Amino acid sequence: METLTVDRIVTLNVDVQNDFCPGGALAVTDGDEVITPLNALNDFTRENGGIVVASGDQHPQETPHFGPDAWPVHCVAGTEGAELHKDLNILPTDIIVDKGMGQTDGYSAFEGITRQGETLESLVAPHGRERVALLIGGLATDYCVKNSAIDATKVPQGEGRLYVLVIEDAMRAVNLQPTDGEEAIKEMEAAGARMVESVDILTGRALELAK
Repeated sequence: METLTVDRIVTLNVDVQNDFCPGGALAVTDGDEVITPLNALNDFTRENGGIVVASGDQHPQETPHFGPDAWPVHCVAGTEGAELHKDLNILPTDIIVDKGMGQTDGYSAFEGITRQGETLESLVAPHGRERVALLIGGLATDYCVKNSAIDATKVPQGEGRLYVLVIEDAMRAVNLQPTDGEEAIKEMEAAGARMVESVDILTGRALELAK
């Protein structure tokens, strides 16, 4: 495995919300199992001066996203189901990205906006020759993680470099079809994202900070 040397880390926690976790309106099987590796990565990111971001659906009550031929009602803004899971380690100093507020699906965190009015792209894009690692995990592999990772590979890099690292043990798939999660991984890799395990990040095998 190649060890990447970077100047800055951003960790994106994708949609770890109550409605996507066990007991929720659109629960992903074992969805809450992403929390432990994500929390470790969030701590690692903060300890190394990086940025922790959490995205979340904030749907209106009525949207084409819901319906008999779409999804059941979930993550409606202002409801408990739309709140981040209580065990996810997100601090007041971290950044929240709201998405899916209009009449679109809002699968990608890059479609959202931070509560400070910024885009996610502005947070992760390299400055000058900066090398940035964007770590992505959450729910679900075959929808919002996939779309966020693919959009991340399209961020303009200028003279810098943005490495998109998807954390395999920190995501779970909906799997409407049994192989959807596997296919999503192939699509992300084809777009230029790299698959790693959280331990590879935490032990310095996949990533090191420039001195």
